[in-house]
Amino acid sequence: MFIKKIVAFLLVSLLIISTSSFILAQSTDEILEPAEDVFSSALEDYNQKNYNQAAEKLNNLLKRNDLTEELEFSALYYSTLTAVKRYQTNQAIKHLEAFNQAGFQDAELNWKIGELFLNKDGQFDSANFEKALVYLNKAEELGLDKLSFKRDLAYAYLENQDLKRSENIYNEIVKENAISSDYFNLARIKEKQEQLNQAVEYYETARDMDGQQSALYLNLGNLYQKLENYDSAVNVYKEGTDIRSEFAALYIGLGESYIRLENYSEAKKALEKAVKINENSYYGYHLLGDIEKENGNHNQAFNYYDQSLKNNPDYVKTYLAQGQLHLEREEYQNAIAKFSTAVEKNPDYAESHYYLGRAYYKADMLEAAAAEFRKTVHINDRFPEAEEMLKKIENELNSN
Repeated sequence: MFIKKIVAFLLVSLLIISTSSFILAQSTDEILEPAEDVFSSALEDYNQKNYNQAAEKLNNLLKRNDLTEELEFSALYYSTLTAVKRYQTNQAIKHLEAFNQAGFQDAELNWKIGELFLNKDGQFDSANFEKALVYLNKAEELGLDKLSFKRDLAYAYLENQDLKRSENIYNEIVKENAISSDYFNLARIKEKQEQLNQAVEYYETARDMDGQQSALYLNLGNLYQKLENYDSAVNVYKEGTDIRSEFAALYIGLGESYIRLENYSEAKKALEKAVKINENSYYGYHLLGDIEKENGNHNQAFNYYDQSLKNNPDYVKTYLAQGQLHLEREEYQNAIAKFSTAVEKNPDYAESHYYLGRAYYKADMLEAAAAEFRKTVHINDRFPEAEEMLKKIENELNSN
């Protein structure tokens, strides 16, 4: 009797469990929203730029096992794009890899991930041009031929120092439909190739097409400086300051050019503007020191040099400038101290050893001077001043 009761109890329990499971399964099927509707809702969120909601819905959709091939393609495609829109590079790559593993390929997705690595929106600390090129090359392999894509590809090649490929693509773009930035980057290429006159032409073409790029004026002005055309450099830098009046680098270039033209009053005005905009401009203070030194205002020159080193304690040229000023004033021990610091900061800079040798020589420390001139020639075997001083000292030592 007892056994019969147990059997009956088990049968009833099994019946209850079976019935409950059936009801639960039936309830789940009724609650589960059709996959097509979930995707439509996610797509609506994506189009309305509600990327967080879109990502959540798409991720849930991809966990389901009732997706058609078409829905799987669409869900993976928009999951990748949504990650791109959220600047989630690793997540975008993960979705793209799943997309590829499912047997799909798409040039646009590779392009968009490549754009993330280009850091076009400045969302990250820096770009990764090498990684960008991996995805952009894949997009090209898959047949993408849009003009805007070509610009990204050419730019990636440029930043990866593949100048020839970059130039070829930019030349194709220019023939099709050029904009200012195309000529700007062609100018950069020509500058790197040391074809400076051609670079000037490209920069000027870029300026004629769109004169609002402050970087263009800076690059063109710097290029004119390389060509030692300081009058043109002044004109370009001044045009740039009209476009962007608070760009310190333009005033630095303007000050440098005026110094080359020996127009120290205008140089001082430009450099004072530069350090007012950027109080940490160690190079601006250094140049102001040079101007005061040229004008014979030694104390003011030292003040500016001190300000330069306050902002950059490792700037060797300022230690050299201070040392040279001490040398002119026949303050040889002070000069030795400054030049020694310059050598400590950069032992491989020949000029520091040369001036330290000059200071030792003036202080009648001939052997120490000779040692520094030997180091100078060892670092730079084309330093005739050091060779002459070394011969002079050796003759003096031999005669004694």
